Amino acid sequence: MDNFAAQPATKLVAVADINMTRAHSLAEEFGVAHCYGHYADMLAGHEFDIISLALPPAFNRDLAMAAFEAGAHVMISKPLALDMAQGREIIQTARDKDRLLGMMLQGRFSTEVQALRRVIAEGTLGHIYHSRIWHGHEMHIPASPTLSQRRLAGGGALFHTTVHLLDAALWALGNPHPVRATAENYRKLAKMKRPPVLWEGKVEQCDIEDFNIGLVHFEDGSTMSLESNWLMHPRARSAGVEMLGDWGVASLRPLRVELDEGERVIDATPELPEHPPNAYAEVCRDFCQAVRDQALPVVRFDEMLDVQAIMNALYESAEKGREVEVDR
Repeated sequence: MDNFAAQPATKLVAVADINMTRAHSLAEEFGVAHCYGHYADMLAGHEFDIISLALPPAFNRDLAMAAFEAGAHVMISKPLALDMAQGREIIQTARDKDRLLGMMLQGRFSTEVQALRRVIAEGTLGHIYHSRIWHGHEMHIPASPTLSQRRLAGGGALFHTTVHLLDAALWALGNPHPVRATAENYRKLAKMKRPPVLWEGKVEQCDIEDFNIGLVHFEDGSTMSLESNWLMHPRARSAGVEMLGDWGVASLRPLRVELDEGERVIDATPELPEHPPNAYAEVCRDFCQAVRDQALPVVRFDEMLDVQAIMNALYESAEKGREVEVDR
């Protein structure tokens, strides 16, 4: 809420949460006049330009549809939905209602990612034939059923952490079209002698993967490997991206670009601003501006679906034990 509250000429009108104590606390913190225990009451009581949804994926579809029906544009959290059918339905409704749909994928607003996108577009690295993404939490599955149970969360670390680097990498690459995927899921938690369970209940109640590894093939012949881990060992590097091109290598976190010139390697890392903007605030600024200007936000419909399609394909492959086509 703070990132929307910071936008010029933007007023927070109401907040809804099934936990009224939390709703009142947020309303007091941000000076919001109205708070509700159910979204339907909130939608019935006001006209909104934008509804921002911060929900488990299991609830995104129903609330997004209700917001569109109420005439609002929608900013949705990641991932878009539980599956492709729900994702397509959300996007088709946005199109039918002539409403904008934004998604909280702040990686695109990182100055590192933007600089890497320019480097790749200029052809500095040649053809990027393989990318590697890894993202994890150090021995930590979030202490909430909305992230540890598949019926609410939809998936584990891939759905809720790696999604950000996946989208950032795809965007930097110019959004190549995914065609095939293969993956494996692992559940280390159930086999640990002293599992780090941070919520009330039993280990068996956590039915999401705590480690997923996958490989995606793209239409241009390139590939991308992904490692998603809730229970990363403490000495491991928690997150990063590497891209291998014909003439060099690039990486994120931090940004580094190196060009191979035979007997020597040249550091071609572009300079970055000393004080980069807040990427979360930039997502909100871009969406608010798009609504005002009746323009398109940086995150587009088809790109949201590609991210969803890749993640769902990786889960499908892990469940079926074979390579699958990416359903776009």
